[in-house]
Amino acid sequence: MISVIKRRDFLRLSAIAAIEAGLFSIGFPRSSLAGAPAKEGLAYLTAVEQIQYFREGALSPVDVLTAQIERINKYNGPLNTSGRELKDYLKFNGQVNAVTYEHFGQAMQAAKEAEKRYKSGSARALEGVTVAVKDENDVRGWRVTMGSVLLQDAPPAGENAAIIDMLLSEGAILHIQTTVPELYIHSQTWSRLWGVTRNPWNLHYAVGGSSGGSGAALAAGFTTLATGSDMGGSIRIPASLCGLYGFKAPFGRVPTSETTFETLGPLARTFDDMVLMQNVITGPHPKVHAALRPKLDYPRTYGGLKGVRIALDYFESWIPEGIDPSVREALADAAAVLRGQGAVVDEVRLGWSYAGQYKTFMHGLLSTGIGAMLLNAGQHRDKLTSYAAHFLKEARNGGPEAMAAADELATRLHRQLQQDVFGKGYRALLMPTLATPYFPADNDPTTDTVMVNGKPVKGMAHVLTYIWNLLSRYPVVDVPVGIAGNNIPIGMQVVGNTFDDLAAFQVASGYSRTGLHLYKGDLFPDYRNKA
Repeated sequence: MISVIKRRDFLRLSAIAAIEAGLFSIGFPRSSLAGAPAKEGLAYLTAVEQIQYFREGALSPVDVLTAQIERINKYNGPLNTSGRELKDYLKFNGQVNAVTYEHFGQAMQAAKEAEKRYKSGSARALEGVTVAVKDENDVRGWRVTMGSVLLQDAPPAGENAAIIDMLLSEGAILHIQTTVPELYIHSQTWSRLWGVTRNPWNLHYAVGGSSGGSGAALAAGFTTLATGSDMGGSIRIPASLCGLYGFKAPFGRVPTSETTFETLGPLARTFDDMVLMQNVITGPHPKVHAALRPKLDYPRTYGGLKGVRIALDYFESWIPEGIDPSVREALADAAAVLRGQGAVVDEVRLGWSYAGQYKTFMHGLLSTGIGAMLLNAGQHRDKLTSYAAHFLKEARNGGPEAMAAADELATRLHRQLQQDVFGKGYRALLMPTLATPYFPADNDPTTDTVMVNGKPVKGMAHVLTYIWNLLSRYPVVDVPVGIAGNNIPIGMQVVGNTFDDLAAFQVASGYSRTGLHLYKGDLFPDYRNKA
């Protein structure tokens, strides 16, 4: 008996065969890993591409999820490879180590349901698209550890966080939880509980934090989208180091918490995917008081940049060591791309410095709930990861006076921005995300230094993000603009005026169309392990 293959099934099988043969040239990236099967390109399909092929019946959500699970099994390493033995928490496991818990059975059932929705014509905005969940967002029945041995046996969440409600309501598939530094208080991702999360672009180097597991999972092809949160740069730092687009929305745009320093947001491999996810998670929600209304709609396409004025500050005065030449070169190249589109890019110098602002910001931040959480953990100080124990000491400097000082600093910087940048007609401000992309994955800010221009820099002085959490009403898009000599990507912050998200998106979109395109051609992570 000869079976008849339906058109939908034929398209699906043909698409998979084409990928396996390396013949699909439009939109299907190929893995650059030696000996890797070409079908791994399925795991790197953008959300926009996936939805198109799902609708046409050329692919199923089951196909993509299966490909991503295969990559997780191959490149992540056994769950908790570094072990829960405290003496082994910095052990190198030879793999990415970005996943805390897997939920493959639940996800596969959701993928099958999504397949049915596409066939019935009832698909939603993110139908069948995988989203990795940072180990912070509550999902009913899932355990949130916050990267701490103190919470390794915490009870499962009783209800979904608002962002999870919004993702599920639009058909997203939640398949993994991703690693974080303990209590989200470090710009890199390693902890006594989960060990070291390593960058797929170069396993020797860091993925950033605190949304580091989400960044690594995207770079490794473990997921299509990922949730992040940003309290001092926790979306933008992993975005920069993993070659991703990430968005720190102004306070209240995404239902998050009452802490003005913090916001939730998307991480994605492309600008269009970031927009797709942001449109799902923005707007009011009955569970969160601090959520702006009405909902803002983010277009994927914008008008040209001809005549648009953009300010650029290299932030070379931030620390005496300046910024790494690779960072300066990447931002200069990005400015050239924007000028090529007709934008007017002028260099400005705000004169801001780490020495003058970091402690004020940090003591203000530690006057909020994160500080209270650290103080509550103080009775178990011997079980805390080194940096968490360090910030426990700092938390004692929080309080009303520290918050008042942070508010005063925010007011002063805001007035300067309005006078020197946005008040002069600039549509956006460009600046680096980090002073250098060169720091090992297991760098300990309490004891180790980071080299910038051949000089050692202590602590987290190389981080250029947290000022926008103090100035929390400014939107910031992180855009990949280069690759350093260690094969680690370099990010640029695009800052819009207060609550003017679309200004930042317009500039980021303009760059994304003709600038650096990672995860295409030969620009894929290669899992090297070289300092």
